[in-house]
Amino acid sequence: MSANYLALSPPTSPIRSPIRELTGLLVVGLRRELDLSPKPGLVDRWDNGAHDDLDYPLMARSIRLLKPYFSKCVTALETQPPIAQLRELGIDAERIMFEQLGANTHRGAIFLGGLLLAGVHTARSWDRVTVKTAIADVAHRLFATGLPTQTKGSRTRDRYRAGGIIQEALNGLPSVFEVGVPALREARQRGLAQDAALFLAMARLMQKVEDTTALRRCGPEGLTRLKRDGATLEALLLHGYDPISFLTETNHQYCYQRLTMGGVADLLAISIAWGLFESQGRSPEPVGRHRDLRFRALDI
Repeated sequence: MSANYLALSPPTSPIRSPIRELTGLLVVGLRRELDLSPKPGLVDRWDNGAHDDLDYPLMARSIRLLKPYFSKCVTALETQPPIAQLRELGIDAERIMFEQLGANTHRGAIFLGGLLLAGVHTARSWDRVTVKTAIADVAHRLFATGLPTQTKGSRTRDRYRAGGIIQEALNGLPSVFEVGVPALREARQRGLAQDAALFLAMARLMQKVEDTTALRRCGPEGLTRLKRDGATLEALLLHGYDPISFLTETNHQYCYQRLTMGGVADLLAISIAWGLFESQGRSPEPVGRHRDLRFRALDI
């Protein structure tokens, strides 16, 4: 596992507001999640995981498509739009993604990234408790007229009486603020290399997230498998073992079972982005305060 940290140059353009910096960090988080390899059942640099319709180049193109969407979200938020306008931006981003790529490659990231930006804008702070509360408020307003229907996720939630990513949003993304980000911080304190830090966060999320993609493909047994394998991966990392052999074999088994964990992947990417964002201001500060933001890709 590489111990190198991806250095990003200081901005050469005029300093932007922190919420606009967050749009760039969301892209960094998504790319770091994609590059992390090997991941059981997920697309990465090694293979396509348990996906017949996705591959690494396609996912990389998808991430590039998301950058203008995140920027549009911030521009809209600056005009204090009705919640319906933010919903329409997300729907439009999904349409563009499907038209250009032929697949809903990052549908979860569209929803979660837009929700995070709206929460930070509403909170006017990057204090995690304040932001978590604001995200929950935005989600409740977003779904006030009803929950999504006639989607794979909605049918899975109904069939298994699961909350999935909708409940995660209504609760203010606890998997990000209470699981993913603390795991990344713990990894840094332990001196773990970059990939090991991300694997630790992934392991903790596997044990926590009610992943509807795993439920839809493999039922409750799929979630049980994620939790068990997440616990094993965490133990390997905390005891200093290289987890690559375990991850490689687990990926082979997931591919055979068609088991994947798209929710875990999306929440890992958001956790990376938030960890980077939070590292720019250690104490709670108003989002409106401009700062000279310089960061490393895992300075969390």
